[in-house]
Amino acid sequence: MSDKVKGPERSAISNTRQRKWARRRLIALGALFLLLVLVAGLWAYYLRTRKPLSAALPPAPAVAQAFKPHYLFSIYGVDRPLGIALSPDGRYIYVTESAGERLIKVFDREGQFIRSFAVPDTRPAERAPVYVAVDSYGRVYVTDRRRFALYVFDADGNLLRVFSPPQGEEFWTPLGVNVVNDEILVTEVTREQHRVMVFDLEGRLKTVFGREGRENGEFWFPNAVVRDEEGNFYVSDGNNGRLQVLDPEGNFLYALRGLNLPRGLAIDTEKRLFLVDAVAHQVRVFSLASQPIVALYEFGDIGMGDGEFRYPNDIAVDLTGRLYITDRENNRIQVWSY
Repeated sequence: MSDKVKGPERSAISNTRQRKWARRRLIALGALFLLLVLVAGLWAYYLRTRKPLSAALPPAPAVAQAFKPHYLFSIYGVDRPLGIALSPDGRYIYVTESAGERLIKVFDREGQFIRSFAVPDTRPAERAPVYVAVDSYGRVYVTDRRRFALYVFDADGNLLRVFSPPQGEEFWTPLGVNVVNDEILVTEVTREQHRVMVFDLEGRLKTVFGREGRENGEFWFPNAVVRDEEGNFYVSDGNNGRLQVLDPEGNFLYALRGLNLPRGLAIDTEKRLFLVDAVAHQVRVFSLASQPIVALYEFGDIGMGDGEFRYPNDIAVDLTGRLYITDRENNRIQVWSY
């Protein structure tokens, strides 16, 4: 039996297909027309009810407007630098070395070497300077882990005195030191103590808080301590991997956890808190404009190139927005700016 379609049958099939195609086109055109009507209606509604754009969007938060500092240059000629501080006028940079001659070296703000000094009558193996601070009179405070001491020098590096703790505290292990509003802030890490001590410039003890441990308000090798305008303390709780915030009496407020090995701290005039995370090889920046503080950003990465770190340890900031960071394993001080 033949399966060929004869002429009349072929014509009927063709007409049927054309009618189906025409119906589909009409349906598609109708749907498109309805869609256009809907869009036009929505647009007309928007034009009638819209508000000015400035009123419709909330103001951008301060965090969104933050921008990172940029790398300027590096200062070399230091052996595994740890602590860093600036003279009151910002002209001179004081840096402690943890290797080589283990000196306190002084540079100008352009990176030119000025002088160096150390504890008198000591050899490199007999000293281990760690952190350094400068008060408003230009006196330089240096903690020494090997000698269990806090030394006070004049601006030229002449020893003025050995800072003596209160009676009954003759054996102590000062680690971090900072001078804020004529108060000397010291982190002290004698076994089972691990605390913060606050002195006036005459050496009288004003406040002490903390002990060794992992609970809130306890510390495990606190390194740096700073205070904000309200008097709150910020302590880099190194081996606990956190930043603790305490009120002016030393009572625990809250902690920022999840850090690696927090070390140096600094606060600038824009109410930014800078925290050096040594194992993360970067600097983390927070806004102090509100409490709890807000993370802004971080900068730096591991490496040996410009703007890269290998175990940074401490940071200082001047009034012009310059940041000075000790880049320990790269044997240099990095200078950044806003």
